[in-house]
Amino acid sequence: MRRSLVTIHRWAGSPETDFYPWLGQQVLTPPALFDEVLTPRMPEPGTPTIERWVPALANVLGPIPSPSTVLLGHSVGCQTLLRYLASLPEGHRVEGALLVAAWFEVDAPWSAVRPWLDTPIDLARARAALGRCVVVLSDSDPFTTDWRRNTRLWEERMGAEVVVVPGGRHFNNPREPAILDTLRTRFGRPRPG
Repeated sequence: MRRSLVTIHRWAGSPETDFYPWLGQQVLTPPALFDEVLTPRMPEPGTPTIERWVPALANVLGPIPSPSTVLLGHSVGCQTLLRYLASLPEGHRVEGALLVAAWFEVDAPWSAVRPWLDTPIDLARARAALGRCVVVLSDSDPFTTDWRRNTRLWEERMGAEVVVVPGGRHFNNPREPAILDTLRTRFGRPRPG
């Protein structure tokens, strides 16, 4: 069974921005962690909406993704992944998710982010669809400065393991070694037999 890493980019991002190209190259370099890496271009990234992004992800993954899929979300991409996972039929699971700069709250919400904050997610259903949930946060994220509260929310709501990276800001660099390290240590390839 092919093992896939599917990355959903951030607000105003693209497959070519941030750490996505570098990370994709790293995880495919032997010994490869994944057989393929997909980073779909999400519609209208400057104004992401639940109504456009969740169906766009469903078009990439299908109504039932392979159980050997690891999902990686960045910022609003995390919200997209949770909402997609909550839509899966009961009993279907993916290997796990790595949620980078993930949030349930932001310090200074703007009008376009309000629907993402105010529209409920069936978190129990999303949690049931994940084999493992790992969240990477920063102690210096300008959008969610109370990283301790953010950590608690992810632990309580999703049963997530949270990794806090000192000085990571919003993880917008072309290389993000902490994300690669977390993928390797939490989602390393299972050893054969």
